[in-house]
Amino acid sequence: MVRSARGLLGLRWFRLPSSLVMPDTTVLRTLRTATSSNAFVRSAILLLLIVGGAFSQPSQPRSEEDRAGDLKKRVVETLHLRPGDTAADVGCGDGFYTIPLARFLGPSGKVYAEDISDTELFKLKQRLGEEGLQNVEVIKGTVDDPKLPMGRLDAALIVNAYHEMTEHEAMLRHTLAALKPGGTFVLMEGIWDTLEAQSRDEQIKHHQLASKVAKQEVETAGFEIVELRDPFIERPSDKDGKSRWWVLIARKPAP
Repeated sequence: MVRSARGLLGLRWFRLPSSLVMPDTTVLRTLRTATSSNAFVRSAILLLLIVGGAFSQPSQPRSEEDRAGDLKKRVVETLHLRPGDTAADVGCGDGFYTIPLARFLGPSGKVYAEDISDTELFKLKQRLGEEGLQNVEVIKGTVDDPKLPMGRLDAALIVNAYHEMTEHEAMLRHTLAALKPGGTFVLMEGIWDTLEAQSRDEQIKHHQLASKVAKQEVETAGFEIVELRDPFIERPSDKDGKSRWWVLIARKPAP
């Protein structure tokens, strides 16, 4: 079974409203009432309007690529990393977050990209070659062990893959061991409102997981909870109702 399920939901992950940029009415009134003898003044006002974007057209709907870029940036920011740090993307799939992580950490940093799917890891290696990124180590994990180096990570990330992990207790245990003391762990999953009160097994059938379920499991594994952002991103309603993404930020306790 492919543990990483990021492709299942596509980019119906979040919506950003568009806005209109309207001319300042006071400036327009000034322009209209200026006399023809004040040609210089009229020209100056017109120039200010153009430069200031007062006559700009309504903003165009944002592309899927732009929305995806914003999502990646927001998630990477939750890890509180600096260039040169070391991080892991567990259940990385084809590198949706691995690539921006590697770019952010730079040549002196490192990303361990782990998954159990040969197909996804093959795609990731192709993307890394195309991007020319050499600071990523690709790891073929197992269902109960991501095979991360012990005590080396400044941060670890699991996005939309935790619900697929049949041995999630062991995966959390190994992830904790791979972090440095004080290292950050970020877990992101989605949940439909209609499933939130259902059992864990029922949520998993729909590739969803409630934050309260994961929070308890993460605490039991030995992490300290830093913050729960629920909702993190509201998702558009669909035939199954309203849903959202949540983010849980935790850390490895200091000794």
